[in-house]
Amino acid sequence: MRRVLLLALMILLVLSNSGCWHFRIGPSDFEFARPPESRSDAEAILRVNEAGIPWANGTFAPAIQKELLARGIFREVYYPVEPASPPSTVIEVSGIGDLDEAVVWATIASAATGYFFFLPAPVLPYFQDYEAQVDVTVKRDGEVLGTFSLDDQAAIVHALFASPNGYVPPARRALLKKLAREIVAGVENVLN
Repeated sequence: MRRVLLLALMILLVLSNSGCWHFRIGPSDFEFARPPESRSDAEAILRVNEAGIPWANGTFAPAIQKELLARGIFREVYYPVEPASPPSTVIEVSGIGDLDEAVVWATIASAATGYFFFLPAPVLPYFQDYEAQVDVTVKRDGEVLGTFSLDDQAAIVHALFASPNGYVPPARRALLKKLAREIVAGVENVLN
């Protein structure tokens, strides 16, 4: 009886833990509370080409706009629609993103998982890297005030059966928020 109970407990433990873990290495979603700052009277146009970052899902430009307004650099940031009488400051952002998966390791881990009848599934890690390269140009009255480039990434480690909804969106958001903060810091440096 004790042997059957121990075997049932082991099977229950394996089934309850299979694929239920994931963790992330990289930027965090933690946001610092900022004290209210005085708003500038300046306005700007934000032009973002994020077609090269397919995993951004249209959230990159709004993140930049939100950060520009939160920092108080501009009173108004026009995106996606430009006004009939445009302001003199234009911020152009162009990005390229990549999703890199460790294909060779994933193949070996999948073969091991199948060979051992899914027993190693909860402990074999799978790796994904989200990368983004961004070029930023700041113009005033058609004249280029400055340009700069940024490069960042977020690495994700997960189990075979882990739900991607638990780790993919937070990693993407964290990387885009971090890039938006760095872009705004760069724009501040160019304007000052």
